[in-house]
Amino acid sequence: MTGAVSLIHPSQIDDALRSEWRALADDPHTPNPYFAPWFLEPALRRLADETVKLCLVRDGAGRLIGLAPMAPGAGYAKLPLRYMGVWRHDHCFNGAPLIRAGAFAAAVSALLDWIDEQPGGARFLRFLDLPFDDADAAAFDDLCAARERPCRRQRTHQRALLTRAHDYETHIASVYSGKKRKELRRQAKRFADLGKAEFADLPITDATIDAFVTMEKAGWKGAHADGFPVARSTDEQAFFREAMKGGAQVGAVSCLALTLDAAPAAMLFSLRSGAMLSAFKIAYDETYSAYSPGVRLLKEATRRMLEDGAVAEFDSCARAGHPVVDTLWPARRRIAQLNIPSARASDKALLGLAAGIENAIRPVRK
Repeated sequence: MTGAVSLIHPSQIDDALRSEWRALADDPHTPNPYFAPWFLEPALRRLADETVKLCLVRDGAGRLIGLAPMAPGAGYAKLPLRYMGVWRHDHCFNGAPLIRAGAFAAAVSALLDWIDEQPGGARFLRFLDLPFDDADAAAFDDLCAARERPCRRQRTHQRALLTRAHDYETHIASVYSGKKRKELRRQAKRFADLGKAEFADLPITDATIDAFVTMEKAGWKGAHADGFPVARSTDEQAFFREAMKGGAQVGAVSCLALTLDAAPAAMLFSLRSGAMLSAFKIAYDETYSAYSPGVRLLKEATRRMLEDGAVAEFDSCARAGHPVVDTLWPARRRIAQLNIPSARASDKALLGLAAGIENAIRPVRK
């Protein structure tokens, strides 16, 4: 029996659905803390408009096997094409739908059958910021081919990823020259001369959250157009507070800090989903820029991950070509935008035309 896809308004989320949702997030095909209930519900309340719905995919027995926030869109490469796409906001760095382990084919097949019905006039289905390894690429291709449509990859890039290839000392020696390691030791010694310097796991309290918001806003993220600090609006601050505190209650959020006389000089909020960590938000006090507090904090996070046998990988969630983390974490995760048309010949042709236009104009934009 074909799976069923439905869209519900966030106000319709109840305790029964939350229970199913938590079970789904605990057993995913692709771990994604950004779509876990403790993170996504505050985002829906604080950051989404009325067009954003929760997309639920159930199998023939009614079991929840897929979930993602979804919103309609219009316009692609200057063509008036309607689509349904996975919804993201500026503080979400993973767009993989939550799909139950072992149910990938059933869930994606149900979504492809659903887009054939052209919900809201949609001509194609869009996935954004989708982790896309070779196995998933092959699986998407096979499912699309079986339904006689292309799986169009657009805007692929790679971002830094830390894996368990070496122990910490071997890892650092492989990514930093002897000169660089010596310079970092010198900076650490000079920083320690200012007071009592140490790394600390901070409790996820209002005081910790306030300290981070203030630090991030005072730094380059607060001044740069692409910084996206959580202090930009009261809704973003409320979302951040609710999500971090909710995640901490279920052991999914941690905050590592480099402190000087117990005051944070650099802070890193990380999210956990199963054996995967995600570097969600990092900031440092630019008063101490000469001592590279952000680099030292990431080094400590690296050490802790490589010594934690329960963690398999650490996703940087950073932009491609990041000057710090790309060196420190040399493995890469492929990220893609996928556009998949309905089975209608006109939709396949129009999406192909739009993809060609986008590919042609992208070098000009750059």
